[in-house]
Amino acid sequence: MKSYTFALILFLLPMPGIAVSKDPVDMIRATTERVLVRLEQAPETKLNPDKLRTLVEENILPSIDFMRLSRLTLGKHWRTATNLQRERFSNEFRRLLIRTYSVALAEYAGQKVDYMPLKMTPDGKRSAVRTKLQQSGGAPVTVDYSLYKTSTSWKIYDVTIEGVSLAVNYRSSFGQEIRIHGLDGLIQQLAARNQ
Repeated sequence: MKSYTFALILFLLPMPGIAVSKDPVDMIRATTERVLVRLEQAPETKLNPDKLRTLVEENILPSIDFMRLSRLTLGKHWRTATNLQRERFSNEFRRLLIRTYSVALAEYAGQKVDYMPLKMTPDGKRSAVRTKLQQSGGAPVTVDYSLYKTSTSWKIYDVTIEGVSLAVNYRSSFGQEIRIHGLDGLIQQLAARNQ
């Protein structure tokens, strides 16, 4: 389970300030190495939840399109949500992911990442970066990033781990909560969990 938890953080590793690269693999590789080096140079960071949160917020979150990820995650419920509900959900979902990835970074134990050949749409605006997380004593874990190109950077909007999309996985569990308590109920539940 630890390797799957760590695999979840890999989709968040690209850092801000990197110019649009012709090859998103290079961007993900450079950023992954940079974040992992920071953990290796300051191992005490893994024991401090505040430092881990700061690491995630400063180095990882700026490369994610949270509105697009939120829209994918809510699926059909996004269309019927008000602008306020969309904003509140996106903010609470973001806080949930910060917490999740802070915990996952704390579990990092020197796993190596292999980068597979890039898949890109013919227009060059979308790509899939495929990686394999090598674990000692276990089978590699496949992590595929879905990115799109803006005028200034590549943005991550989903990740698929061992064939399971992060957005689809959350959509299933959140959809059940929405059916029972409505979207506002889900948002309140996320807010309570995030406290």
